[in-house]
Amino acid sequence: MIRPLPALAAAAVLVALLSGCSVSVIDKAEGGKPAAGAQDKPAKEEPPASPDAAPTDAGEHPLPNAATGLDRDAITAAATTVRRCDSSGELTILDDAVVARVEGACKRIILNSKGSMLVTDDVTSMEVIGDANLVLTGSVDQVLVNGMGNTVHWSGATPTVSDVGSGNTLTAG
Repeated sequence: MIRPLPALAAAAVLVALLSGCSVSVIDKAEGGKPAAGAQDKPAKEEPPASPDAAPTDAGEHPLPNAATGLDRDAITAAATTVRRCDSSGELTILDDAVVARVEGACKRIILNSKGSMLVTDDVTSMEVIGDANLVLTGSVDQVLVNGMGNTVHWSGATPTVSDVGSGNTLTAG
């Protein structure tokens, strides 16, 4: 016999854990207009604005964020490191607050970080773990996001998406 109190407690915990989770996938067709059946309005939740939008020391570029837009060239210019995938086509980045450019196509990139910005070429699988990360990638087959306030922007067709968290923005364009 199932005891009602433990079953109710388990159900309440499950509801509490699942509430607040959201995902927004915005797929745009050619010309920047939403594709047929695509969501016309932006996600309800937006990632927190970064204080990095203000101009930095002379010669440095201000970093883009939700307020300044997704500028691939600005992030590439501000990159403090350039990385490549290893011989198996994989790269794992574990540093927080890194601004990096990943050159060349990769099979799998794992970004396990807080407050990082990443610009990549084509990737088979992109995994973003952490909070307040910004990833601009070429074409991608699979996107896995686990955290809060992350932005992943890709070119090409909409990939398979898994979003565990809240306030994540996943867009094509």
